[in-house]
Amino acid sequence: MGENNGSAIVRFAIGVIGMAVFGIALVIFLICLLLFTSLLHIFLPLVIVFAAVFILSCTLMNSGRRRKNVIGRLSRYVAALSDKKNVLKLDGLAAATGILPAQIRSDMRLLKRWGLHFDLYMDKSETTLIRGESVYKLYLDAERQREAREREEAERQSRLRDPETATLETFSSEGRAILDKLRAANLVLPGEAISNSLSELETTMKRIFGHIEGHPDKLPETRKLMNYHLPTTMKLVDKYCQYDTMEYQPENIAAAKADIEKALVAANEAFANFLRGLYREDTLDITAEAEVLTKMFEKDGLTGAKFDIGGDQNK
Repeated sequence: MGENNGSAIVRFAIGVIGMAVFGIALVIFLICLLLFTSLLHIFLPLVIVFAAVFILSCTLMNSGRRRKNVIGRLSRYVAALSDKKNVLKLDGLAAATGILPAQIRSDMRLLKRWGLHFDLYMDKSETTLIRGESVYKLYLDAERQREAREREEAERQSRLRDPETATLETFSSEGRAILDKLRAANLVLPGEAISNSLSELETTMKRIFGHIEGHPDKLPETRKLMNYHLPTTMKLVDKYCQYDTMEYQPENIAAAKADIEKALVAANEAFANFLRGLYREDTLDITAEAEVLTKMFEKDGLTGAKFDIGGDQNK
């Protein structure tokens, strides 16, 4: 900060000295130009040169003074942030420093344009000041994630509006919600048996949802699964979570929890069978094609003892 302030002072000082020296010289040569018009060809170029340098000195002085003022205000922003959080709304910063939000925005834009290093940053909406590069990187990461979520949601809404993709998108959304609920339940339930069942159920359902998303033509096969089997299973999981948080658990509650654990074991077996059934048609088709291909090879004498690539096939 001191280095930046020193640079501003040097600019200001050089500008003032230049204005004084070249301003006086410019006045002198202007007088000479008026008095000795016969020497116009000598004094006029000098007047032009000194006028240009005088204007440049004025510009340098104003730049130094402006930069010094901005740096002074930036120092106040840093002081206000150091006593508070690393992130502060401009309205709060304005109240703490007495500087208008519009002036703060202008100063931050100049900070960026001048390449000064105060470790201060503004968010994209220019409503918040952030101190520290590491904090600013966290903000940028969060902003990128937010924008990615917004893009994903916009794409999802677009698919929901399209009759050709709406059904599959609804299925996928419901699937993600179920997986999130299973994962959340597994995190809060300490029991080993229930945890294993929930982990297995999550894995199986993830595979089912993934397979259906890749084969939308099989969506009709999931109607009963999504309308009854899964909702009932999730109801049991929710109830188990509710029972598990109860401080007092009488025998009937413990018995109900045990029944739910047994039901989840059965559910895992049923959903695993459902998953295998999804692949059955594919595997049957492939098996049939493999058998047909094998028989064709045998018929054409391309497999087994009938085929001798180096011998005489007429023997």
